[in-house]
Amino acid sequence: MKDKVSSIQVAMLFALVVSSMYLGLGDIILLDISKNDALISMIIGIILGLVPLLMYLKINDCFPELNIYKKNKKLFGNLVGKLLNFLFVILSFIMIVIAFRSLITFINSKYLSDTPYYLIGLLVLVTSIILSTGKLEKLTRVTQIIFIIAFILIICVELFLSGYIEIDNLLPILTTSKGNILYGALYYASLTSLTSFFFLSINKSKIKDHEKFSKNMIIFYLIATVSLTIVMFYIISCFGYELASIFEYPEYVILKKIIISNSDFHIENILSFRWIFYIISLSNIGIYSIKKWLEESKFTNKTQITIVIIISLLALFLSKNIFPNDPNSIIVFKNYYLIIVAVPIFIILLIIYIRSLFITKRT
Repeated sequence: MKDKVSSIQVAMLFALVVSSMYLGLGDIILLDISKNDALISMIIGIILGLVPLLMYLKINDCFPELNIYKKNKKLFGNLVGKLLNFLFVILSFIMIVIAFRSLITFINSKYLSDTPYYLIGLLVLVTSIILSTGKLEKLTRVTQIIFIIAFILIICVELFLSGYIEIDNLLPILTTSKGNILYGALYYASLTSLTSFFFLSINKSKIKDHEKFSKNMIIFYLIATVSLTIVMFYIISCFGYELASIFEYPEYVILKKIIISNSDFHIENILSFRWIFYIISLSNIGIYSIKKWLEESKFTNKTQITIVIIISLLALFLSKNIFPNDPNSIIVFKNYYLIIVAVPIFIILLIIYIRSLFITKRT
């Protein structure tokens, strides 16, 4: 059949999306919440994150030939199904706004400091639309290449930084309250595992080797979350909690320790490029989800693309204006993220999961 993809390709895209919320929104906030016990919070968060991931996989097994928009209508009826679909689109839109703000701010501060925000944003927007509005096969093939490049960069970083580890910087541990450690764990789980919610727009019947899908999704989830935990290990062990917490992008600053020969070549700009891959993957899956919703509305393909462009431009505008004009302003989103994004996603996921269980038992 046309537009079929492998489970590995989708799992690689998932791994990139899982990593996307870490830069500037995950690391420094985790350090702020859990302080020197951020690593403990992340380890607990990996385990907690398996819960929504397993819920997602169960939902995906119910009516595998349908994406989430058709599935909701079949599970809940036309009215409730449309309401859930609309909420799904709103949440996808919010994630696009977050992705645009995180990515453009990072590029603007580290690569193109004299370039206008909207010019960078248009480049990001066009890239995401080209990748996300075509066939799923095109998106996942590009993702496969990006994942391999990102994985190679991760290995290079770990090899280069291994000589800078100071175990004493990790101590003392368990000095933070249990409540903060748990809060950090829930925050980390929500940043990573809950992104599986947006993959419900990909119906399982599009997966060629669907019998391997669940296993590969879990494996690549663990690869992504463990690799992010290793990043935090290097940040704390090389800098210490107090020094690391004052940086805007500690995972970028730590790369400055890597020096090749005695040249002035800024290797950190190349090694940190993987974060751009991660965040643009988040915007890709968000735009893809909205595009699949528009397909259900029986618009022509040309009209669908036009609406996607308008929605993306609106997301770009909001990403610039909804936050204060400060590179660190997205950090304030931590005060609202769990309530505005994470909790609604989990509640909707839970409702669909419970309904899917009843349907599965009946059949």
